[in-house]
Formats: sequence, structure tokens, C-alpha cells
Amino acid sequence: MIESLLTGLVTDLGWPLIAALVLAVIVTSAIHGATGVAGGFLMAAAIAPIIGVKAVVPVMSVALLISHGSRALLNLRDFDRSVFLAIALPAVPCIVAGAILYGRLPAAAIGVLLGCIILASIPLRHWARARAIKTSRPALHAAGAVYGGLSGASVGPGMLLVPFMLGYGLTKEAFVATLAAIALTTNITRVSVFGGTDLLDAQFLLLGVLVGLVTIPGNWIGRAILRRLTNEGHSGFIDALTVIGALNFFWLASRA
Repeated sequence: MIESLLTGLVTDLGWPLIAALVLAVIVTSAIHGATGVAGGFLMAAAIAPIIGVKAVVPVMSVALLISHGSRALLNLRDFDRSVFLAIALPAVPCIVAGAILYGRLPAAAIGVLLGCIILASIPLRHWARARAIKTSRPALHAAGAVYGGLSGASVGPGMLLVPFMLGYGLTKEAFVATLAAIALTTNITRVSVFGGTDLLDAQFLLLGVLVGLVTIPGNWIGRAILRRLTNEGHSGFIDALTVIGALNFFWLASRA
């Protein structure tokens, strides 16, 4: 069965497109490994023209399951359990609800909404940092619930957690490690929900697994880059990728 699915993928896509897809995934997963954010929606931009906007979240859920799992293991030493639980516990039920509603929501509306929210995260994060605002645990709980609801129906809302997690005082290493664990939990939940629908058929499942496996060397490259980034450089890199991510969602909305 797997052999026939692989043959079908090669026939549908062709080797040149598959090679371009592999390169795009390695580059975006390296960015993901270095920043903790942005890789998901950059990868979504690479595969959306191939599989369609509606299939992006289910396929990326499988791929990111592998990607976040490997990144979480690579950065396990810096993992902050307290912050993880404060965000993940309220997020999981909201992820389930968002994933169930995903099939009923128009992709264009999702793209526009998330593009606006992600752009708004830039001034929010700088405003909070300029005033030395410290995020409280109740704020982490609230951010987790909002993140969970959006994550069930999209790829990329991890950006919303940036000002709250950094405002809690996490270092760049702890931020990347803890967000990877949160994202891993998110994708386990989404795959569990999508697995019971026709949004995640056998061929899309295989494509997600293959894309996820390709992210592993990219994450390793990203971890090496992370070690060389200063906290200021890490923050600036996130801002640049936030803008790209918002534009990506607007682009996806226009194609929906």
C-alpha cells in the first residue's frame, strides 16, 4: 500500500517539484529550529499551491508532529515545564473545538483573521518589552486558550504566544524548547481529530510524514544557528518572520 501511495505522489507531483519541496522544507525547518516560530506557516506557503489551502492544516499537522518532536528532543535540557503546563492545559480542549469547526470555516476568512492577529503581535510584544511588563500565570492561561482555539483551525498561531512567553522571562533557548513542546501537543491533538475525517486521507498522511522527516536535518541546522544568535538578534529575526507570516496568510486567503 505504501509503495502504491509513493508511486501516486511521484506521478502527481513529479521529481522536480518533489526536489523543490524538499529544499523548501529544509530551509523553513532550519528557520523554525532557530526561532521557535515561523517554520509552520512558511512550510504551509510552500505546499499550499500543491495540495490546496483546505488540506494544508491536516498535512502540516502530521509534518509538524515530527518536526516539533525532533526539535523538542534537541532542546529538552532548556524545557520549562511550568510555562508548558500553564499554556497547554487550557489550550488542548480549545484545539479540539477549533479542529472540529475547521471543516466549516472558509479558508479565506481564516487567512485574513490570522494575518491581522499576527501583525498585531509585533507592536504588542515591543510595547510589553519597553514597559518591562511581566506576564503572569493567568495571562499564560488566557493566551493558551486563545492560541488553542486558533490552532485547531490553522497553522501559525504560535506567534500569538511570543509576547506572553518572552514576557514571562524565558531565555531564547527556553522559549524555543518550550514552544516546541507546546506545538508538539497541539499537533498530536489536531491529528487525533483530523484522523477521523476525510480531510486526512492516506496520501495526505504519507505526504505529511515525508515532509516531517525532511524537517529533522533542518531542525539540527536551526539549532546550530540558535546558539549563535544574541537575544536581540533573535527578537529582530522573529519580527521579520512575523511580517512574512502575516503576508503569507493574506496570500493564502487570496487563493482560497
